[in-house]
Amino acid sequence: MGLDLHIEADDRLTTVALCTALERSGAIEIDCVRDTVEAHFASGMRLSADAEDTDFNLYAEDKKGLDFKVSMCCCIRIKGPEPEGESSMSELEKIAESIADVCSSYFILSFQYESTLFWRDALGLHCA
Repeated sequence: MGLDLHIEADDRLTTVALCTALERSGAIEIDCVRDTVEAHFASGMRLSADAEDTDFNLYAEDKKGLDFKVSMCCCIRIKGPEPEGESSMSELEKIAESIADVCSSYFILSFQYESTLFWRDALGLHCA
């Protein structure tokens, strides 16, 4: 069984900024090539992003009052049990915090677009 989460961000989250945020959040392996990013975390969680593969629509159902053109969409996959001492939720929080620290991008991190977990707006980073 796996869980799918998504980060939808405006154009201030560039590939370079995302790679920097992932490095700061503790990713154990990061592959940044042109407009694509692949990252792996100690919990087994994986993140992939393609800045060129977006249709610009914000799909999160709970938009938290945000409305922006999506320029970066990241897919996060949590699959299987976590190794002892590792936490995907902790890693997700670190990713959201790191993105907020690295750039001023508005973004939404949601579970299957249905439930918003973290979002960044003009007031800063928020957690549901």
